Amino acid sequence: MRGGGSGSSGRRRPGPEGVRARSPLQSSGRGACVLPHQNSKEQTELPAAPELRVGLSVRAAVIHPAPPAVHRSSLAAMVQVIDWSSNTNFYSRGMWHVYFACFIGFFNAVVNGYDLSIFNNLATFYSFGTAFAGIPDFQTSSDRYALTSAILQIGSIVGCLFGGFSSDFFGRRGTMLSGSLVIIVGVILELATTNLNVFMIGRFIVGFGIVQITTSAPIYIVEIAHPQFRSRAGAVYNTGWYVGAIPATVILFAMSYVDTTPLSWQLPVAIQALFSGVVLTGCFFIPESPRWLMDKGRDEEVRRFLVHYHGNEIEDHPIVEFTLNEMREALEDARRQNTASYMAFFTSIPMLYRTGLLIAVAFFSQYAGSWFASGFNVIVNSQFGFSSPQQQLGLSIVTAILNFVSAQIGASYVERIGRRPMLIYGSMSYVVCWIVILICLQIFNNDNSQTAVGIFGWVVVQIFSILYSFTWTPLNALYPVEILPYSARAKGMAFCQLIINAASVIQNWVLIYGVNSYGWKWDAFYCVFNVFAAFIIHMYFVETKGYTLEKIEDIFNDPNPVKKSLSEIRQVVSADTHVPRTKQYQYDPSTTLYIKYQ
Repeated sequence: MRGGGSGSSGRRRPGPEGVRARSPLQSSGRGACVLPHQNSKEQTELPAAPELRVGLSVRAAVIHPAPPAVHRSSLAAMVQVIDWSSNTNFYSRGMWHVYFACFIGFFNAVVNGYDLSIFNNLATFYSFGTAFAGIPDFQTSSDRYALTSAILQIGSIVGCLFGGFSSDFFGRRGTMLSGSLVIIVGVILELATTNLNVFMIGRFIVGFGIVQITTSAPIYIVEIAHPQFRSRAGAVYNTGWYVGAIPATVILFAMSYVDTTPLSWQLPVAIQALFSGVVLTGCFFIPESPRWLMDKGRDEEVRRFLVHYHGNEIEDHPIVEFTLNEMREALEDARRQNTASYMAFFTSIPMLYRTGLLIAVAFFSQYAGSWFASGFNVIVNSQFGFSSPQQQLGLSIVTAILNFVSAQIGASYVERIGRRPMLIYGSMSYVVCWIVILICLQIFNNDNSQTAVGIFGWVVVQIFSILYSFTWTPLNALYPVEILPYSARAKGMAFCQLIINAASVIQNWVLIYGVNSYGWKWDAFYCVFNVFAAFIIHMYFVETKGYTLEKIEDIFNDPNPVKKSLSEIRQVVSADTHVPRTKQYQYDPSTTLYIKYQ
């Protein structure tokens, strides 16, 4: 139904107990609604107060509850949708400052993508191999390559033990600043040596710093973003990985033509310090998270933040009081439940449920096959006959660009499609891709003259990467942030990073030996695993589309979180531009109020 105004009407649906709304609601003045009674022609005027404000990320809904004397099942309730975009200037000075702050948070993902892409391709350089391992092709030495690759994740695992505490104690901005400084120190150590052991110490330090920034940055973006674009901003964050991967691969491609000098590997490594310097410098010009400020009892600073950055300097802007009340209630609930320690993840049913989801996100995102398709792209390309460094780097550039575009499109559809459908259908599409890849690898390995089969197999690998970028890349950081309550958000993200890096360490070792021992047959693992992932996501992953950060807590307090997340009211009206500013909704007779389109 489209239309605006409190008198708009549309196709009617049965009420919660089979009762049909006899007529659309009619406004009797500001703050009141006239409702028809089921068994009489009388009309009941609802008082202007009290009003029930329901959380939202795009529009605030003010629901006028029915008087106690009137049975709820016989009523329809008019929900006035306050469109924040109508009285918010998204090009104001304060809003541009928010965009800049989100960009600095986004740039942390750029640093992460640049680092991983540099090393994954640097190992094929003649100058790098001779400088550190005394062999032209460092990657052919499986033991040394696997250890040097895994040391970054080992540093990240150690960093996870401090990332959550640092983000809670020093703040989201402070942790991004300190993490960037640690990365720069690690890069300097990498550049100052030709000893492989010292180089690995530098990699360890870089890994320690990366987990600091990747723990705090997505939280920071989601917590400071305006509700109108909170989901989009959180989803876009992880696409920054490709923004770092693309220049890294282009630089390496250029350096591959001067691979006889140490500069061919030193320059790409040095540029990583410049990327971290952007974050380090930017942190001095961005505000701290308002939710962190409120947790520290700095309520006046929170109000000033909301007025200046979200409210266009309007003290009584509806977003200010609405957000303040939600934040206060969420913090009070979190303190009552004592969810501020790591032990809290294992002491209650709701937190155990979240812990299970965090572990699932970590393993499902890592073992879907992306590491085989991108992290070990050199091995995959070699299997299909693309063996020269220039061929491999050129293909990596094309792949990174396609993946970035796909990830951006996926981020724009996160709020429209929903988290569950994207991951369920995404996992099943992976299965189809890996079955085709298995067949192509079998044919190509039996007969290397089948060039067309090899090329087709490589194309399907890229299709898989594009599908993965559309689904998991936007949600890998957004979904964990959404399902965690404030007091456990930083530690929960650190815990999720711990599981991700532990899974990566295992994968670094197992994948190398699996490929060497079983060849193309190893890909069968991904077929089986993604079927399992799709089943678990369907059964246990909650839907967070349309909820504010604070209102998601209600989902996990329900005995059946998945069912509640799918049938509960959308505390946030969708960002669909076709949703009118006022619309007719319906009461559920239960104690929980549901809002449904009439």
